[in-house]
Amino acid sequence: AFYKEQLARLEERSSEFYKVTTEEYQKAAEEVEAKFKRYEYHPVCADLQAKILQCYRQNTQQTLSCSALASQYMHCVNHAKQSTLEKGG
Repeated sequence: AFYKEQLARLEERSSEFYKVTTEEYQKAAEEVEAKFKRYEYHPVCADLQAKILQCYRQNTQQTLSCSALASQYMHCVNHAKQSTLEKGG
């Protein structure tokens, strides 16, 4: 009977400790999540990038054929960079 009582007390303490630890962990996780923003990103000029890749695959021996697309892509990327800087990003 004595050992059963001791075991019950240990199980109760263990259960309480687990509950407190779990609550503290959840609280800490929420604080960290609130502290750091989650950043979303979207590919810039993805349509032109896909076109360039397709052009390079189709013109493996004549990559200069894709220079007009590459120029458009670079212009698009530079424009996106400039827009981001102007927005304060």
